[in-house]
Amino acid sequence: MSDFWRVVAVGAAAGAAGTAALNATTFADMALRGRPASETPEHTVEKLVESSPFRVPGDADTRRNRIAGLAPLMGSLAGTAGGVAAALARNALSVRRFGPTAGIGLAVGMLVGNAPMTLLGITDPRDWSPADWAADVVPHLAYAAVAAGVLVAADR
Repeated sequence: MSDFWRVVAVGAAAGAAGTAALNATTFADMALRGRPASETPEHTVEKLVESSPFRVPGDADTRRNRIAGLAPLMGSLAGTAGGVAAALARNALSVRRFGPTAGIGLAVGMLVGNAPMTLLGITDPRDWSPADWAADVVPHLAYAAVAAGVLVAADR
């Protein structure tokens, strides 16, 4: 396997592991605080579909269920792609330590996670409360730590 494809494969594994950590942290927060799931991923899917030539088929209930399935699927794909992006950035910068790798992972994770929703006008981080920031940053820190751990471990 070429070095490029090895970096991509390790990045995908790191992103998938980081996504699992992000989801677990988010679900734990929901359980502990009794807060509802965010609707922003589903709103993002709806906006993306509205601006594309594609339609989500089905009656109202079926369509809603499909969007409810597409939203976390999109998150999983974004998290995996974020791992690939972090691995490629880490490789290009020749970074091999956990701290800088975790920083790259956090930056990429926050950007991949929030940029589409912000650009689509679904959310505006400037309006977030401290609790909103914590609910977003803490899971992304978990993503970065786990993804960075996988990337660093893969060097051994």
